[in-house]
Amino acid sequence: MQLLVDANLPRKFIWFNKPDFFFVADWGDGIYDSEIWDHALKHNFTILTRDSDFFYRIVQANQFPKIVYFKLQQEGRKGLWKNIFLFIGSKYLH
Repeated sequence: MQLLVDANLPRKFIWFNKPDFFFVADWGDGIYDSEIWDHALKHNFTILTRDSDFFYRIVQANQFPKIVYFKLQQEGRKGLWKNIFLFIGSKYLH
């Protein structure tokens, strides 16, 4: 599984520093959600994001990439860490 980490998620998580994680931030500034969407769809990536626009777009789309949407406005970084760990699991902590 290849994971595309949206710019709104921190790179500092240790398990993000693995070969199957790619960062939108590396593409530069001003990347549109549609570019991220199209890239993920074309190359079979799973998008990791906190951006609700992806959630609303998937509801309306006929074809869509896999998306993991972290809705954590109230929880902050501690909640984000917990939820990412639950999704990815301990596989990336070794």
